[in-house]
Amino acid sequence: FVALQSGRTNETEEMENAYSKQFPTLMRGKKIMYVHGFLSSAQSGTVKMLQELMPGATIVAEDIPLCPQDAMPLLRNMVDEERPDLIIGTSMGGMYTEMLRGTDRILVNPAFEMGDTMSSMMGRQNPRKDGVQEVIVTKGLVKEYRDITAQCFANIDAEERKRVYGLFGDNDPVVHTFDLFKAHYPNAIRFHGEHRLIDKVALHYLVPVIRWIDD
Repeated sequence: FVALQSGRTNETEEMENAYSKQFPTLMRGKKIMYVHGFLSSAQSGTVKMLQELMPGATIVAEDIPLCPQDAMPLLRNMVDEERPDLIIGTSMGGMYTEMLRGTDRILVNPAFEMGDTMSSMMGRQNPRKDGVQEVIVTKGLVKEYRDITAQCFANIDAEERKRVYGLFGDNDPVVHTFDLFKAHYPNAIRFHGEHRLIDKVALHYLVPVIRWIDD
């Protein structure tokens, strides 16, 4: 697992770090699990960005297997071992994160229709520990993702509905699942942006939601 932690702790430091976009008291002493998107990895810039924003928190992430049948057991085992206070998932990772019941979760542009959208995500991956650099999207892989996304939104109770937040870019060219999310969860938020979780979006939209959860 990638695990990073820093020791800044007080409100004064948060004010001093305002220009470097750090929130040392946010999620201080708590653990955040990050679930990356398709063609990404635990070494992505998003992991570094989250740690820079919240140096008082511990960020954990792992490379997700390409095969959904391998990915979900790994993620559920990771939740059991790490016991995160919050899970953040982007794109494909947002789709997986929705199914990790029992923990506060934020889904950023979740790809609930991966079987239909993954063809537009072909290309080279971020560096991974397993050395895989390129992904070939086959009919079999598309079917696996369609099968796994069919399991989303299963057995959601009133308590779960309060634990999940969705952030959706109004100019996202890849994923369009706002209405699908809204049909199951009330906390659906649109932001001005595209598909990727860039630092500006994280600062103005993600951080306020995390603060709400942390409080």
